[in-house]
Amino acid sequence: MNSGRKAKGKKEKGLFGLNKPLASFSLPLLSVIPWAILFVFVSCSVGPDYKPPKVDIPKNWKWGEPKPNPNPSPSQGKPKPAVNKEANKGNGLQSEENIKKAIEEAKKNPGKWKVAEPKDFIKKGEWWKIFNDPVLNQLEAEAEVANQQIKMAMANVVEARAGVGAALSAFFPHTNFTPSYQRWKLKTHLPWLPFILPEPIYSTVPLPGIPAGSIIGTTHYYGFQPTLNMWQVYLNSNWELDIWGKLRRQLEAAKAEAQASQAELEGMKLTIHADVAQAYYLLRYIDSQLEVMERMIHVYEDNLKRVEIRYKSGLSNELDLARAKTDLSRIKAQYIALESHRAKVENSIARLLGQPASTFHFPRKPLKEEPPDIPTSLPSEILEQRPDISQAEREMAATNAMIGVAYAAYFPSVNLNAYFGFFNTDFGQLFTWPSNSWIYGPLIDLPLFEGGRLLANLMQARAAYEKAVASYRETVLSAFEEVENALIGVRLLEEEQKVEDEVVASAKKQYELAFDRFQRGLSHYIEVDTTETVWLNAILTDIALRGERFIVRIALIRAFGGGWQDSSMKKSPIKEAESKKVQK
Repeated sequence: MNSGRKAKGKKEKGLFGLNKPLASFSLPLLSVIPWAILFVFVSCSVGPDYKPPKVDIPKNWKWGEPKPNPNPSPSQGKPKPAVNKEANKGNGLQSEENIKKAIEEAKKNPGKWKVAEPKDFIKKGEWWKIFNDPVLNQLEAEAEVANQQIKMAMANVVEARAGVGAALSAFFPHTNFTPSYQRWKLKTHLPWLPFILPEPIYSTVPLPGIPAGSIIGTTHYYGFQPTLNMWQVYLNSNWELDIWGKLRRQLEAAKAEAQASQAELEGMKLTIHADVAQAYYLLRYIDSQLEVMERMIHVYEDNLKRVEIRYKSGLSNELDLARAKTDLSRIKAQYIALESHRAKVENSIARLLGQPASTFHFPRKPLKEEPPDIPTSLPSEILEQRPDISQAEREMAATNAMIGVAYAAYFPSVNLNAYFGFFNTDFGQLFTWPSNSWIYGPLIDLPLFEGGRLLANLMQARAAYEKAVASYRETVLSAFEEVENALIGVRLLEEEQKVEDEVVASAKKQYELAFDRFQRGLSHYIEVDTTETVWLNAILTDIALRGERFIVRIALIRAFGGGWQDSSMKKSPIKEAESKKVQK
């Protein structure tokens, strides 16, 4: 009976003396949880709160809409091809009334430092449809689906969003299930060993008041080296309390980086669509130049035949014959070089469309039409929709949040740890209640000496933020530069082509007079040679200017950040008023 009472007492102690009933520690643990939740809600966030910086916003574009010319030249009164209004519907570009409102708003708001308000979330629309070209529309649709750079940017967005999920998971307890088996060989000369690793004695038969399998005592190993099998199954949980806002700052940074990756995706789409459109019109104006050069080759061949006839009849000298042959060879060489240039542009389009250059062929399509009108009097705030500006601003917000993370490292971190499991040297007795053990309680980690690491991390975070601010402002300055450069092209290339049209007409007339004089024997072939070269170069330049006018309009749309809300590519109010005045 005494042994039974003794055995019953042993059952309460168990392995390591930790086998108390679960209810004995569940209540204290539950009492800790409300305090932990309270810490989470009343805790502070160290580090600076993010405030968007200010950027210098000029009042007007330097190369915006020109003032109406009171004395327009005759060439300025020429009617322009009508713009297809149906093609401009639904592509997200500005109406005439909105342009007037934008001009008035720009006049009311002078240049100043303005708080950054990125609007890259505004739907840009399929801005390329303003060119009313079904072939271009098809190319842009293929690039949207198959371009590899867009796919990489999309993968970056998914990766950044997953980072937000990872940062959010830090707010919750982390629990692991860890089963393990180990075989130990222990030396008994360690004096503390018997007190740490006692071996339980189990009853193999029922005793009075004690069921079979109960612990009836313990034994220790002395005088030899025991070999033990250690079986363990336990749950380990850890919960970091965000007292100083480190986790919140990390989540803030992760969200900003995810938004920056989304802006990067929009910027990549804008870049690819603009590159496709520019390469398309470059290819088309090269086709126009090749078409002209093919006709001119026939002209040079006819001239060579005429010179040969005159040379054989004694009306021309050998120098004229040599010049005619040289002209023909030179234009053929230029034609081959232009074909090589076209092939390279065609290959670049294939890459943008996600196709192998070896299998991509684009038929010739000379450029004949005029480019559409683009409003150039939009307010400077339109640059806020540029994806690269939004990306730089979000990256700046992320680096600002990381300053708070670096600050929080100076303060102690508080973790709530809990452990519950079973371990025993006998697998058959592993899941019996006497084999259980548990631990719970807070763990405070206070940095005392880090060798300057915390200060270095804080300085690094501050420097990264200053770098991001400078990068943001540089991006804004580059945006204004790109817009002004594109406005220069839109405004001056049109004037240049008007002059070049006159050059082509004059050069053609000059060539015809020189050729007539040569035919009548009044001059040598050198006059034909010179005027013919001038005429050909003028034609090629005129074609290039038309193509560049398309390309610079695409560059302006890209500089503005794509299409813009409630917009259309109608003629601007100033230009329309000017054209009406000319018609009167």
